[in-house]
Amino acid sequence: MNKRILAGLAAAVMTLGMCGCGSSGSSESSSTIDDSSTAVNESSTVDSATESVDTSSQTDEPQPQTYEEYYEIMKQKSLCTLGNTAAMKKVIEKAKNGEELTLSFIGGSITEGYTVNAAKCYAANTYIWFMKQYGTNGEKVHYVNAGLSGTPSILGSFRLERDVLASDPDVLFIEFAVNDGTDINYLTAYEGIIRSAYAKNPDIAIVLLFARTEDGYTAQDGMKKIGEYYDLPMISYADGITYLMDNGQLTWDEFSKDSSHPNLHGHEMVTDMISYYFEQAEAAEEPGEYVYPEKPMYSEQYVGCHILESDALTPESLGSWEAGSNINTFDKGWTFKGSADKNEPIVFKAKGTDLYLLFKENSAGSGMGSVKVTCTDENGNAQDTLVNGETSGGWGDPTVASIATGDESHEYTISIEMLEGTEDKEFQILGLGYKE
Repeated sequence: MNKRILAGLAAAVMTLGMCGCGSSGSSESSSTIDDSSTAVNESSTVDSATESVDTSSQTDEPQPQTYEEYYEIMKQKSLCTLGNTAAMKKVIEKAKNGEELTLSFIGGSITEGYTVNAAKCYAANTYIWFMKQYGTNGEKVHYVNAGLSGTPSILGSFRLERDVLASDPDVLFIEFAVNDGTDINYLTAYEGIIRSAYAKNPDIAIVLLFARTEDGYTAQDGMKKIGEYYDLPMISYADGITYLMDNGQLTWDEFSKDSSHPNLHGHEMVTDMISYYFEQAEAAEEPGEYVYPEKPMYSEQYVGCHILESDALTPESLGSWEAGSNINTFDKGWTFKGSADKNEPIVFKAKGTDLYLLFKENSAGSGMGSVKVTCTDENGNAQDTLVNGETSGGWGDPTVASIATGDESHEYTISIEMLEGTEDKEFQILGLGYKE
């Protein structure tokens, strides 16, 4: 069905069913955060030229009669807020002027395009749409997709520098709503991505994208509070497709092949919601000056995170370990392959205020072992951490564990050895994360 035939119908249905972004069917217990955990009160939220979708109920308006009318309302409902449009207007102008610019995307498997051809995922579709819509010179519009299956915003805060910011993007879409939990650690990491991106480029246009699973789970409620604080545009495809499903215009099986990943049609729908945002941002009145919050909403725990891999970090001693790892985009690590009689630690030296271990996490019974990590600073103070390579929720994906924390930077010696009783199993170190 042609989703673009609504040009003549749009005005007639523009106000039908508008109620802003909701909870997309997620339970209160899974998606609501404790207000007491936030460091910001109501009066500290950014009060700028945010242009929000009208949330008034129009019960006296005629109900949509065709799928096309429902589809138009779906796009409107997906747009939680335009946020401050200044940065995006500049990006669109750059494209129209034929200047170099880069659209980037970071998230989990939905952004990566899992279950569909990567060239047909919403990120690739959005890039192509933007290039055709605004780019006078297609060769000047570039595309970076940093989606990685099974990864939340905590790992994303470490990947951001290497996988996104190294390309100096002008636009950054952030999608972690089905990979993140709702506790403070995830929210702090999510905010860390935003603040790290702004620290690198104060003119970057950031867009928050919220997904959902078949059972309605989404972490968007807590993420929305962060988006409001930073006056960012927010697109909830969770709310868009929920509206269609609640009105009998879409089934989950028509949108997805499994419990969470859009199929080809689903990715096209998400692209339509994003392109609707671009059109609204372009048409919006000139906004007031954007005011970036100097203080974080939660903390700067995950701001300015870095990764050290084998191309930048040479072990003081390899011990019983070998160079190399085998996860997509993380092949520059170190591996212990299992030995009944050898368990010599691998030893590194690294500097930072906080240190993290990036490692491969797999499901129970997969043959992954556990390690003991000892971080000793220059004063002889040691911190021991046990890291389990097997968890009930592991999928063979990269994850992060904190191994040293401090109020100031230290020179650490990091010794990593297999935990007694798991020497016959495997463990993969994917890198060391640190903050300066």
